[in-house]
Amino acid sequence: MTASPEAVGTIYDIGYRHYDGPRLGRRGAVVAVVGAGLRAIFGLGRSGRSKVIPWGTLILAVMPAIVAVAIRVLAGDLIELYSYDTYLWEIGALLPIFVAAQAPELVVNDIRHRVLPLYFSRPMSRFDYVGAKLGALSLALLSLTLLPVLVLFIGRVLAAEDVIGAVGDEAGALPAILGSGAIHAVVLASLGLAICSLAARRAYAAGAVLAVFLIGGVVSEVFSGPAGFVDIAPFLNPLSILDGTRQWLFGGSVAESPVRVADLPLVFYGLATFVLSLGSWAVLALRYRRISA
Repeated sequence: MTASPEAVGTIYDIGYRHYDGPRLGRRGAVVAVVGAGLRAIFGLGRSGRSKVIPWGTLILAVMPAIVAVAIRVLAGDLIELYSYDTYLWEIGALLPIFVAAQAPELVVNDIRHRVLPLYFSRPMSRFDYVGAKLGALSLALLSLTLLPVLVLFIGRVLAAEDVIGAVGDEAGALPAILGSGAIHAVVLASLGLAICSLAARRAYAAGAVLAVFLIGGVVSEVFSGPAGFVDIAPFLNPLSILDGTRQWLFGGSVAESPVRVADLPLVFYGLATFVLSLGSWAVLALRYRRISA
């Protein structure tokens, strides 16, 4: 018998090199995830279809402020379409749409395709990951909760005959504008991510987010009726809870809000907002603790 030929191997140099550049570490990883999240939310670098909802809702959110400023320029103080107190409530229907459409982009695919161990390998922790995703969605929501009201603020100042005097007159509203916008953005982002982290598919996540707001809003309206439970109604709708918190912290009322007809101290809405946020963070913490690194 002849001996079998020995296996012959060849080593090829295909040009792989070790990375010798700067290592940004944990902070760099978090910043990268936030940046990637913002790009995903607004569809940057993707097809035009992925840009329709985020940019469409942003345009719809800003347009009333532009119209209100234009009318103020033409008619002066005779007509006031929107105030700083009522603006977020008036565009409130856009906020759940934005969250339902964009929050699943941040978390559902990562869980479904099991890429989280790559994130958690190093140097990013679970807390870093969740914080980065929450930061990305909160920053994106600020474009709806803060930018339109700032457009209204700047327009009022520039439309005045005495611009310097108008700055002094309107500046007192800035803490409420900034604080209310930030609270809405962070709480809605927390709630949206908590719901989406439990869903297996993006469609299910979007539907669950919309269901929370639509069902809560409808039931809240029913309970606000003459034969309803007016003191319970505001707590069934996350947007009503946030409006009550805004009133508690910064004043001002909204005629259409269930908060106005409820006979409750406004501090209750602040507590409800805290509980809603804490509950959302607890869901996120428990959800990601179960995922192995």
